[in-house]
Amino acid sequence: MITRLKAQLSKATGGGPVFPLAILSVVYFFDEFDTAAFAVLAPNIKEHFGLSDGDFAGVVLLNLSIVLLLAIPAGYIGDRGPRRLITVVCGIAAGFCSMLTGIVGTVTLLLIVRTANGIGNLANGTVQKSLLADFYAPEVRSNVFAVYLAAPAVGSLVGGPVAGALASAFGWRAPFFIFFVPIVVIAALCLRLREPLRGESDDATAAVAVATEKPPTFGEAARTLWAVPTLRRQYMAYSFIGAGLLPLAFTIPLFYEREFNVGELGRGFLTSLTAAAMLAGTLFVAPKTRRWIERDVGEPLRWIGGFTAVVGVLLVLLSQAPNTAVAVAITALAFFVAGMYIPPFTAVQALVAPARVRTMAFAFGSIFLVGGVVILYLVIPVADLSDTHGIRVGLAALGPYWLIAGAILASASAFVADDSAAALRSLAALAKLRERRAASGETPLLSCAGLDVAYDSVQVLFGVDFEVEEGEIVALLGTNGAGKSTLLKAISGLQPPSAGSIILDGRDITRADARATFDAGIVQMPGGRSVFPTLTVDECLRLAVWTSRREPEHAQATLAQAVEYFPVLTTHRSTLAGNLSGGEQQMLGLAMAFIARPRLLMIDELSLGLAPTIVSQLVDIVRAIHAAGTTVIVVEQSVNVALTLAQRAVFMEKGEVRFTGPTSDLLDRADLLRAVFLEGAAKATGVDVGAPADAAPKRSRASVPARVDDALERPAPVLELVGISVHFGGIRAVQDVDLAVHRDEVVGLIGPNGAGKTTLFDAVSGFVNTDSGFVFLNGLDVTGWGPDRRGRGGLGRSFQDARIFPSLTVVENLALALERHLDVRDPLACALGLPAVFESEAQAALQVHELVELLGLDAYRNKFVGELSTGTRRMVDLAMAVAHGPDVLLLDEPSSGIAQRETEALGPVLKRIQREVGCALVVIEHDMPLITALADTMVALETGRVIARGTPTEVTNDPEVVASYLGDDEDAIMRSGQRRRRPRKKAAPR
Repeated sequence: MITRLKAQLSKATGGGPVFPLAILSVVYFFDEFDTAAFAVLAPNIKEHFGLSDGDFAGVVLLNLSIVLLLAIPAGYIGDRGPRRLITVVCGIAAGFCSMLTGIVGTVTLLLIVRTANGIGNLANGTVQKSLLADFYAPEVRSNVFAVYLAAPAVGSLVGGPVAGALASAFGWRAPFFIFFVPIVVIAALCLRLREPLRGESDDATAAVAVATEKPPTFGEAARTLWAVPTLRRQYMAYSFIGAGLLPLAFTIPLFYEREFNVGELGRGFLTSLTAAAMLAGTLFVAPKTRRWIERDVGEPLRWIGGFTAVVGVLLVLLSQAPNTAVAVAITALAFFVAGMYIPPFTAVQALVAPARVRTMAFAFGSIFLVGGVVILYLVIPVADLSDTHGIRVGLAALGPYWLIAGAILASASAFVADDSAAALRSLAALAKLRERRAASGETPLLSCAGLDVAYDSVQVLFGVDFEVEEGEIVALLGTNGAGKSTLLKAISGLQPPSAGSIILDGRDITRADARATFDAGIVQMPGGRSVFPTLTVDECLRLAVWTSRREPEHAQATLAQAVEYFPVLTTHRSTLAGNLSGGEQQMLGLAMAFIARPRLLMIDELSLGLAPTIVSQLVDIVRAIHAAGTTVIVVEQSVNVALTLAQRAVFMEKGEVRFTGPTSDLLDRADLLRAVFLEGAAKATGVDVGAPADAAPKRSRASVPARVDDALERPAPVLELVGISVHFGGIRAVQDVDLAVHRDEVVGLIGPNGAGKTTLFDAVSGFVNTDSGFVFLNGLDVTGWGPDRRGRGGLGRSFQDARIFPSLTVVENLALALERHLDVRDPLACALGLPAVFESEAQAALQVHELVELLGLDAYRNKFVGELSTGTRRMVDLAMAVAHGPDVLLLDEPSSGIAQRETEALGPVLKRIQREVGCALVVIEHDMPLITALADTMVALETGRVIARGTPTEVTNDPEVVASYLGDDEDAIMRSGQRRRRPRKKAAPR
């Protein structure tokens, strides 16, 4: 018989080792003796301690809940410690606590002992499953798990009648003394097991390569498991299974005792029958599971969904059973079907769970089992139904939970194939890097493999492969919405990927949070949002120094170096960061990032909102940081700036990497550099997007409005500023500025960061009060008007940071901007649905469509603004400003955050907007090719005062403007223009 049994086990393991499966199954078998005894003797124990149904349910479920919650730390330890030893210790502890169950004399002690017994059994559902998954190959796991999970059914089959017989003869305490000995003896035999490598049966080579990998933290493990769609749905189903399954431990014995007067011995044989039925179901479905997986790895979950739903229906039928015979038949059938659920469920879970957290995967569901019991059974007063409405109602109430769980499990089948492949890829990616290190002694500092990232249901990255060598400067380029910023967020732990792996210097950080990635040496400087606006500059710097508080001398030296790099910050130490100019905020953010001493520095939009002289300085500073040993990734919209700085370029488009290689090679890829987001709008204005930048249409002299010195020969200006001054405390932000803007004119406003350009816009639009001077709009003095009234008077404005509504779609934002132009705005008329309302809204919808077409936003019309890239949000902001129908439109750096080629197409679009809307434009811009081609008149500011005024040629050649603003770095000046020369090397600042 033993030989035959061994042959059957060998067949189940596919010729693999028999001992691990045999010994672990026997451990599970004897542990179930105690569980079966407690279930059979539940009425006796309840009566002995004088408990009601509800009280006894509370004791049992509290015990189960504590035990299930402790499965999480057990799984956590199992992914770190020797699983063989854990199995031995837990088995012996379970045996001793089983014996103590027969000794205790109070409810409190009973709860404590049963909880300790459950803790001793924790290895069964978590650690032992993980061991088996690493001992046996995926193709035989369904058979292995069928044998292993049949063991507790056999334990119940034998243990139930034995417990009932012993209790009938010697009292309910006797079985717990008897079961103690075999449990302890068999657990001790587990010391003969060897400890397999994690992932050994999936990929033996990879398992050896990653054997020394540091285990993930609890947070990383939890995020890893929750990111697997199949596991996520299995865990959701657990909540309903917990509410429908765990109460059965005492509900069914109570049901048979009350409705059919079944005693201890009868309930023992009933437990044996149900265990036999469950075992039969498990063995029946095991060979089918392998065939299902071979056909389609998701097919087992479709069957499981059906099995689970059938159990729910059978429980409802059982509650209405008219006699014992019918009840027993239905009970046996329900447990047979429930047994069919076990092997496919466990096999699929082992397939999709990453090897590094497989023990946790088996344990993690306990949280949801407990949650289902607590929320769905105890909080919703299902537990009291048997006391108030009878045991039949209490039993029937469990059926719907199984039906819901079945629907959830069936829905998970669509994800199994991708999730199982992803689990193998994550193991192989780390192993590949380890092999490279062993072969060459070197690996990339950062490696992203097959990275997918999504925001809710919107996928942004698709299988991105991205590597960075230590000591590199890499430019990450691409069109707006290509996924560049999303890639940086995934690397820094701000946006968890849905698939793929991220490895930093041989360590898997795919699910590491932002704190863990920072501790590993990754620092990200987000574009336009890298400072704390309500803190002063000094407080922001001190906050950055705090990360190095344990090394005060080094921290102070780093702070001094940062201040040396950015001397302008010393004059604003007490200024709120939010009151700095956009360029100054960018410098403060880079200083804070430098103080953090990164190993890998990721800069999102280096030149965002910066004057050419500042861009040139930052390029030198980034080079100095790099020379000090920091690897740098720069996301940059200006190809010229990026290629000046970087050694290698990576080009992304639509969430995929289209090019990677030396920066010089990228210049030969015209198909990439000419990818234009504004293509539709550019064609509408007659711009050839495939032509080089200097081929854009030139304005003839005849197209420029005549400038006549005598003001009487020209219409009155639509906007006029007279002696405008604004002070912040003792700081003069704007000083005696005069400006006249005519309806047919585009005025360009340039100047270094902190020159007062945005403050002047704030004064014109009413967001700050002027200390002196007047603002005239269409001939009216609006100096005392608020922003809303100035808007109604014909003044429109965009902002540097695109202040629009992130939770609304693009078309909803545009419709909102058109609200003041609706013919009918009466709430009562809207509520009544009057025809005039429909006509007004139809007109608004047509205008929204025209705006979408004008600015090339058709691909984004139904997307939430919060999901858009920086450049696309800028275009939505511009469209909303145009929808306002202004007489004067103030644009604050409209090209900021927009890709280079898109910037080249922006000028003609703005001219078309001016022509069709019939408005004047006042534009703050650092992109010199754009503003010089666009403006009729240019005004240069420095320290709040006008230093030059005239044509673009006159202003850009003014010596004072060149010295204070433009500098001599052509690559920084020609940010979106044709690249004319190779970058020149600059000495690092001292």
